Amino acid sequence: MQTLERISPACPETLDEAHIEQFREEGYLAFEGVLEPGEVAAARAALTELTAGLLEAARRGEAEVVGPNPKATRNYSGARIQKHGSPLQIHFEPGVNPMTGDVEKAELGARKLHGYVQEHPVFQALVRHPRIKGIIETLLGHEAILFGDMALIKPPFVGSEKPWHQDNAYFVYAPLDGVATAWIALDDVTVENGCMHVIPGGHRIGALKHVHGIDCQIAEGRLDPGRAIPVELRAGGGMFFSAMLPHQTPPNRSPLKRRALQFQYRGTHTRALTREEFSRVFVEADGTPASCAVAERIIG
Repeated sequence: MQTLERISPACPETLDEAHIEQFREEGYLAFEGVLEPGEVAAARAALTELTAGLLEAARRGEAEVVGPNPKATRNYSGARIQKHGSPLQIHFEPGVNPMTGDVEKAELGARKLHGYVQEHPVFQALVRHPRIKGIIETLLGHEAILFGDMALIKPPFVGSEKPWHQDNAYFVYAPLDGVATAWIALDDVTVENGCMHVIPGGHRIGALKHVHGIDCQIAEGRLDPGRAIPVELRAGGGMFFSAMLPHQTPPNRSPLKRRALQFQYRGTHTRALTREEFSRVFVEADGTPASCAVAERIIG
């Protein structure tokens, strides 16, 4: 049993002005009890069901198994399975062959699922949940549109680091403060198994140059990791943060699973830019383009 050193407040039914001001100042909010235990259990079961279905589809030739890519940055160099005619795919940790074992073994080697919301009614309900979408809409001040979904998994002992980054570096939407992320823990998350780390107020720094290292990540020297704090949560707890907030998750060095759902929303007032347009919007203070699309490769 893990011991959480930092306990967040219980999730309110509605946010008050103090919550909104905290979000403006710190760039994030964290709450316990965003989901009830039954909702957490249903989400875990749904992830297992989707993983099993993809493995079965791959064995029937209805899903593509893509082998390791030695040219990719480390976090993307593992194998993946892509369902035909669907955005659903699973990425595996480097060195994992998902076709050599059962569902349990595959889950213990997976690092994330993409495009899963429309594949299961449990997730279709969660992205409309009043304590998820409702909170996001209050923080953005606009109706929210879901545009990205990932299940972020750190398997015991082998779950890899996600280095410091800003979510907006991956996107193309403006204005930049019109995008926010909901991150929901399906297991107790602690420093030992790879909880979220954030730099409070870091969203007010502006865009930071990203490079391709072990992942798309903030270039060295752009921020002070000494200001970072861990955000430990019980299963069912959640974080809501600005897509400008620098954040990171360390590797899982524990024997315990660390699963989380991530939903990315943008306000209805945002618009999609071309990559070229966005490279002129997501820039450092001196005008240096900072997004992943224009990032240089520094490793490999």
